[in-house]
Amino acid sequence: MESDINKLFDSLPKYPNYMVMHFCDNSNLINKIECFAKDAREYFIFSFDKDIVDNLKDYKKDKTIIKYINPKRPRYHSPTKSYDYLFITSLPEDRNEFFKKIYNALKNGASLFIFLDSDKKTLSYTIESELIENNYVAINIFGVDNSLVISAKKMHGWGS
Repeated sequence: MESDINKLFDSLPKYPNYMVMHFCDNSNLINKIECFAKDAREYFIFSFDKDIVDNLKDYKKDKTIIKYINPKRPRYHSPTKSYDYLFITSLPEDRNEFFKKIYNALKNGASLFIFLDSDKKTLSYTIESELIENNYVAINIFGVDNSLVISAKKMHGWGS
């Protein structure tokens, strides 16, 4: 029986040379996202914790890049790269600033997925409001396996 997370990943379109960005603090979904990103041009894994980056070094492969990123950095991407998909399994304390910074890292129409523990329903509504404030649209909250998932899109011509 196929898990809901696999159904989610199977339902996402894969554009030519699509790029995937992932913020994480553990390896829980890396294998599944890496499988989704097998045909991607790049699968970039970021962590806000240097120790986590060291623990994830075994996941580094040809297209899978793992890097520490300082949350105080003015932006989270290279100006020459824009991502089609963003998966978030770890959020920094300043979510509002984070959502602003990643907005500029995404292509227009890019999809964002935030994975939370299933008992974080109240937090999911707070995050939904924060996404709306930062110009994300088409926001949905749904259950997948043992997680709550918040999906959203960056839309062309919206916000900064």
